[in-house]
Amino acid sequence: MRILHVLAERGFSGGEHQLLAVLKYLKEAGHESTLILNPNARLKEHVEAIGLAVLELRMRNDIDLLAIFRLRALFKRLEPDLIHFACSRSHKLGALAGLLASRRGAMLTTRRMDYPLGRGRFRRWLYGAAVDAVVVVSRAVGEEVLQLGIAEDRVHLVHDGVDTNELQGWCTAKVRRQARQALGIAEGEWMGLTVASLNERKGQDLLLDALQKLRVPEDRSLVWVLAGEGPWRARLEERAKTLSGRIEVRLPGQLDPIEEALAAADLFCLPSRREGLGVALLEAMAMGLPVIASFVGGMKEAFVSGESGLHVPVGDVDALASAIEAILGNRAQTESLGKAAKVAVARNFDLGRMCRQSEEIYRMVAQCAQ
Repeated sequence: MRILHVLAERGFSGGEHQLLAVLKYLKEAGHESTLILNPNARLKEHVEAIGLAVLELRMRNDIDLLAIFRLRALFKRLEPDLIHFACSRSHKLGALAGLLASRRGAMLTTRRMDYPLGRGRFRRWLYGAAVDAVVVVSRAVGEEVLQLGIAEDRVHLVHDGVDTNELQGWCTAKVRRQARQALGIAEGEWMGLTVASLNERKGQDLLLDALQKLRVPEDRSLVWVLAGEGPWRARLEERAKTLSGRIEVRLPGQLDPIEEALAAADLFCLPSRREGLGVALLEAMAMGLPVIASFVGGMKEAFVSGESGLHVPVGDVDALASAIEAILGNRAQTESLGKAAKVAVARNFDLGRMCRQSEEIYRMVAQCAQ
């Protein structure tokens, strides 16, 4: 099967990691994949490293007419069996290009965000007649698509996945000790971790408000690492300065490999206001960390609260502070939640399962469109 993947994003975040895993799997399964990427996209070097072809095409915005006509020409020239739009911008541009193309393959888009889609005609066309299928990363994201009036049999759920075996390989006492030393975490200090873009949607400001309310024992201290970059960095840095002396917040930027930070941590928290699913949350669970997450979007599906993690209501700072205190103050609960989280991820969010399901849907959509 010849598959053309279109991605307008230039970064290399959770969605790009998922796409790269699928590309590797498809190549090993004998399929031919070609990537259309924006110039200077970080994914390019990773794709070329596994021996796949990359075509660069500038996609400046959602109504880039030049990009639409260039995509149309590529669709006609390459004649793929399936065209996969891997982000929102590529979906908009590619759908319009497909409308204009006389020859093209079946068309499919992946929806990762749980933002409301509205009820306009263009949106209904974009997720309906413009494509043959929509893949969603959680039931919460799927509900937003279905509310447009899209038929259920055209919407396919494929949860994101993580490499549980590889991640659990980081879970050794030696790795943890070295990682804590590298991050400057002293013996006896608690370390909390949040991995996410620094912006309003991810809710780091809510976490800082919760830390302000936290009661840390006089003989302990807490270091919280906010890993990531984003437009709220300066705001969060200023807010962090107001915390008590026994709580230190660090913003080190992007950490690579992130597995070292996960190995060093005692607790992971993702207090997002909205979240499609949260790959970083799944990675933390796979490494046996007790996790706290907002009861929103796909994170509602990631674990059972009280069994393999703790959910808190979106925006509830008091509940967030109480959950952090509950985990840090109860070693038995910490171990129980971490063990159950490992089991839950291995059962429901394994990377191999995600890749196999993706291939099955690609085959089905391509065949049905013939």
